Amino acid sequence: MDLTAAQPLRTRLLLLCRGPVDWTLADEGDPPLHADAAADVALAAAGLPHFDAIVASPQRACLDTATAIAAARPSALYERDGLDELRTAAMLRGAAERDEWLDRLYESYTTSADGESLAEGVARFEAALRAVGDRFYGRTTLVVSHPVVLSAFRASLLQVAASREQVDALPELALSVVDYLEGRFYLVEDFPMRLVP
Repeated sequence: MDLTAAQPLRTRLLLLCRGPVDWTLADEGDPPLHADAAADVALAAAGLPHFDAIVASPQRACLDTATAIAAARPSALYERDGLDELRTAAMLRGAAERDEWLDRLYESYTTSADGESLAEGVARFEAALRAVGDRFYGRTTLVVSHPVVLSAFRASLLQVAASREQVDALPELALSVVDYLEGRFYLVEDFPMRLVP
């Protein structure tokens, strides 16, 4: 009797934090990837493990990052709602507004007067990630998303409290590896975290 036939296939998700954004161009609340980030994205693309497809948040910095990676490592690129950054009630028009929002966001995990709470963002992100895992069952998929939602998802996986310090410690273009099996996520390789003074 062949027992391997009954084993589910491993679905691997490579979670990549998008490259640095240019907050000076955030007039519409959706800043692009910084113009000077091309070399960093190309270097990150060269160092990524094998993947079969790229799925990205529809926000500009993620799409810019994913498009640059797809140019360096030809792959099908898909946009996926739900992988975007925590949703704010008002557009953030610069780095100072983003920092003020982040300071308020971590006052409560379950509520936010500024839009989505961390708990709501993680639930939305997990649902979108499950859809990606189901669509690309048995394959490896690169998922490009944003630092706040990625660090909150990481905290949920590790069963630790989400904190502003985790966002600050998450480098741009940092990679984490997660396996998706039977509706659950398993952290295989954590994000590298930089020391924050």
